Amino acid sequence: MKVTENMEIEIIEASLLDYLPHYEAFFSKVGFKRIEGAVFGVLVYSPRALASDEIEKILGLSQPAVSSALKTLSTYKMVLTKDHPEIKRMKIHEANDDAINIVSNIVKKRELEIIEEFENITSESLNLIKDEKRKTRLTNILTTTRFAKSLSEFIISISKELDNPYMAIEKFPVVTKVLKNSMTDINQLKSGLKTGLRNSFLNIVSKIENEKHNGAGK
Repeated sequence: MKVTENMEIEIIEASLLDYLPHYEAFFSKVGFKRIEGAVFGVLVYSPRALASDEIEKILGLSQPAVSSALKTLSTYKMVLTKDHPEIKRMKIHEANDDAINIVSNIVKKRELEIIEEFENITSESLNLIKDEKRKTRLTNILTTTRFAKSLSEFIISISKELDNPYMAIEKFPVVTKVLKNSMTDINQLKSGLKTGLRNSFLNIVSKIENEKHNGAGK
């Protein structure tokens, strides 16, 4: 996408605009349109909220194209829209700073629905199979699908249950190491994955934070 170079006021540094093609490519690879990646990239790099016409000028796009992209981005809460503080009936747009909430909404609205649909058809077809070879194959697929579903629900729960999910994300490598060392019963992991993994994660994060605070108070 061609970025307009001659603007009356440089809102975003040219060096940052050079990175927009990477946003376009990334969004395209994960199922969005390239134009949506470009618009999101502009708002990420902008030091202030932008009106639609400003986005149009920066990217050299039409009003309908930008409007459609903003609508999609708003659906997944990637972009926040509000009234202009001074100009009546003008809306301005900015990138949502809460990245985990963005990922949570994408997982909830897209990936989780697809996973649940595949889980259902796999479960139904499994009931129609009699021989052990195909039963084992379908059971493995179903188990893996439910594991993916649990991870998706876990991501969603992180943004809802923690006041500061970013602290938890930063600690995630430590948490997974502790969980790995504490896994002694794989059957228990399978049966309690949805609640057990989430609760273990939250408890470990809480323990880490308590130790951090206790250390600071000494």
